This record gives sequence, C-alpha cells and structure tokens, in this order.
Amino acid sequence: MKNKMQNTIHGTLVLPILITSFILLFNCSKDSTVQPETAPAGYNENNDIAESIASDIGEDNGGLTDQIADLFAMTGSASLGKNSTSLVDSKESVYDSTSGSWTITVTRERGNPNGTNYAHIMRVYNVQFLNDAGLAQQFWLTDGDTASTIKFKIVEGEGRHKTLRLSQELKYLEGDFTATGTNTDIVTVNGTYKRAAVDTITTMRLTRIHDHSIDLTITDLKGPRGSRNDLSQKISGSITGTHNAHVTFISDNSYRERTITRDINIVIENGNANININKQVYSGDLGSGELN
Repeated sequence: MKNKMQNTIHGTLVLPILITSFILLFNCSKDSTVQPETAPAGYNENNDIAESIASDIGEDNGGLTDQIADLFAMTGSASLGKNSTSLVDSKESVYDSTSGSWTITVTRERGNPNGTNYAHIMRVYNVQFLNDAGLAQQFWLTDGDTASTIKFKIVEGEGRHKTLRLSQELKYLEGDFTATGTNTDIVTVNGTYKRAAVDTITTMRLTRIHDHSIDLTITDLKGPRGSRNDLSQKISGSITGTHNAHVTFISDNSYRERTITRDINIVIENGNANININKQVYSGDLGSGELN
C-alpha cells in the first residue's frame, strides 16, 4: 500500500514537470526554427529585389553596364580600348588566329576598400570582330576595313562590391552579346546576361541575406560608338527577365526564410534604370548601381 501510494505521488509530481518541460522545449524550438515562406510584418520584398537588380546592372560596381561599356570601348580602338576610370585596370589579351577571336582578362578596382563604395572586378571575355561579309578580322580596324559587328561573350567573372546599403559576393557570371553597327555612329547591342550572387542588405532592424540569380534579355540597347566614358548616361534600351532569390531574414529575436521569384522589366534611359517589379517602379542610378 505504501509503495502504491509512493508511486502515485511520484507520478503526480513527475507528470506536471514533464508537461512543463515539453512546453518550454516546444516554445524554444518554435523560436529558433526557420519559418519557411514567411516575411516579417511590414517588409516589402520588392524593395530589396530592386536594390539587388540596380546593383547587378550598375557600372561602377561591375554590373551589366560595366561589361557593355567594355564592349563599346572596342568600337574605336585597334588596341581593344582602355578604361580610364579605374584605380587598377589591367588587361591580358590573347588572339587565336584559328578561331579569329580574342580572350581578354580584365582586372579592375574601384573606390576605397575601407570606404562606403568599393568594387573588385575580374572578367574574362571572348571577342570576335566581323566585317560586312561576316568574316573574322583581328581588330576593329584591320587593313582599312572596319568591323561592322562584334561578338562579345562574358566567359566568367569574379568579384565583390559594396554600396551604402548593400554588399555583394559574385558567384557566377556569363553573357552573350552581339553588337551591330560598330562601323557607324550608333551601336546597337542585343543579347543575354546571367548572374548569380549573394547580397547582404542591412538596416537598423533587419539583415537580409539575398542569395539570388538573374536571367536577362537585352533588347536594342543603343549608344554612341567609340568610348566608354560616361556611357551609363548615353545608352538607352530595354531589359526583361527573371529574378529568383532565397532570402534569409535575421534580427535579434527571429530567423526566417523565403523563396521569391519575380518577372522584371527595365527601361534604360538618361542614366537611369527604371525597374518595374509587379507594377512597382523603382529608379536606379545606372552609374553607381544604387537606387535613387
């Protein structure tokens, strides 16, 4: 009888303890577990997408416009052009007479690593100059014949950059462009551009890790032949594509994840990128790669 009473008392004491422990454990797990497909209250994910896209296509930080500017620089110089705006701008160029194309490695650095804006950029290009007959020639101007078309591919890229609100580590890059009218005053570029990178966007209340990729189509991007100087202010055209991202939200007391896919439409004009995301339009500075 005594043992039975002790067992009853023991069970009576242990059961509430177990229930309390379970509740505490459940609450702790609940607080620390990733909550998929949710975003913090009041957060507008399109703002971060626009920030990321502006960065991906800006000139100063090695985005799409920077590579387009390298292409334009080749439409007026037998030496394949030179960018005069970088602190460091080294080129290694190798010509393959069999394929009639150049492999060009560009390394450049912009800004101060300890400052607000900085970029370290490495790109490998494959470039081919074609005459009116579609035949390859070594330079834009070869034996008096000016190339009318340039085939320009981004084979690979590495780099990192930061702006006031964002820092980015590049993961993957490729591009395939055709420039026509390279023997006229106005050059027209069409092609595709793919890029993957990880952005860190930090505000007072929240940090977002924006692991994303973009797949873009460039249509009739036009600008003056012969120089890359201030090119971001001189080109116009349209860009369409998709933006896919896995976003991690980190704050003092929460950790969430969300997957985002957006169709994007961009109009390039007057130095700006007008970025349309779900009928929300953002204005990006094509030079700095930041939102206006």
